[in-house]
Amino acid sequence: MQTSMICCPFKTSFGFYASSLKAEIEKKTGTTMQWVASNCGCGDPIETGRQFQAKQCDYFDMPMPVEFRSKKAWKRRLRGAVRSVITYARAKKYAALSKNAEVVHFQQILNAYGSKAVFHWLRQPSSAIRIITVHELDGDQQEFPETNTTYNLADAVIVHCEDMKQQLLRLKVQEDKVHVVLHGTDLPEVLPDSERSGIVFYGGHKLMSGKGIEAVFKAMAIIKARMGEATPTLKIHGHYGPVTPKEGAQLALDHDIADKVIWLNQISEEDTVHLYQRSRVCVLPYTGSFAGLPASLAAACKLPVVCTRKAGLPDHLGDSGVWVEENNPEQLAERIIELLTNDALRQQVGAKLLKRAKESLSWDVIAEKTLEIYRQSTVKKALAKAS
Repeated sequence: MQTSMICCPFKTSFGFYASSLKAEIEKKTGTTMQWVASNCGCGDPIETGRQFQAKQCDYFDMPMPVEFRSKKAWKRRLRGAVRSVITYARAKKYAALSKNAEVVHFQQILNAYGSKAVFHWLRQPSSAIRIITVHELDGDQQEFPETNTTYNLADAVIVHCEDMKQQLLRLKVQEDKVHVVLHGTDLPEVLPDSERSGIVFYGGHKLMSGKGIEAVFKAMAIIKARMGEATPTLKIHGHYGPVTPKEGAQLALDHDIADKVIWLNQISEEDTVHLYQRSRVCVLPYTGSFAGLPASLAAACKLPVVCTRKAGLPDHLGDSGVWVEENNPEQLAERIIELLTNDALRQQVGAKLLKRAKESLSWDVIAEKTLEIYRQSTVKKALAKAS
């Protein structure tokens, strides 16, 4: 079976997802998966610097105006029309480059990989099985919800959590097309608890949006007041680039915890694994966005996660998360201190998470579920043609 992936090729969380899934699918099938890609138009340092995650891909550059929601309706319409023309040309290019594939898997993100590109691509004539993984919904499809029925032209739509599935169903996507497949993770060596220290926080692509960072800093201030010199360091990383965001640095100063924060910013996959192997607690008090990547890796590293029931965290952690309410720094601080000072509890929670990772989150499991969707979609399409 010839397969093709359309996805961001850069060193983003999405590039990491695509490269990991692609490698495992190739391992299982013994065939090479094509990677079709272009510049995405996000303007992040990783994109503008063309820092590629993809080792080899069919890549092209094309202008792409970033998404901007003007307060004036006529400006939104004009910008939307321009973006539509450009994404139509881009969708044609995606389709042309992947025309020899029997299965084409489009990773929907934003901008050049957003809903406009996906919907134009789905309207192109094709005999291939077409699969879409919706990583996030963008402003275009939320402003015009009626456009989302275009997903029904796909053979299958993959999402990473039940909440996203329900959002698509409310947007009138056919239920039989929507499948929940979790974000995968490698299963690295688990280090002894004696080699661990500190707290880790993942800031994603937009550190100040939906990640609960203010609650984290307020909780750290409470911990510092109670633990004094014994207060652990908070290490922050994410896919937002190599430079510490000024707003984040100022927020740490405002809460008088700057001396306890280490800004790692964007680090390599290898360094990220190393960080999670050697941390004692992971905090993900998200109020939005998606946290499947850090949650899965934390579970694989036997690292307890203190988190909200948002951002796909219940789907990935099952009954093994240490749950807190949104925007509740007092409760967040209590749960962190409890884990830091109770070795038995930390080991118990970590063991449950590792079991969860092995059974449900490894790339082996995720790739097999993805391939099964390819197979089911192929059979379903063949039966539809024959009837």
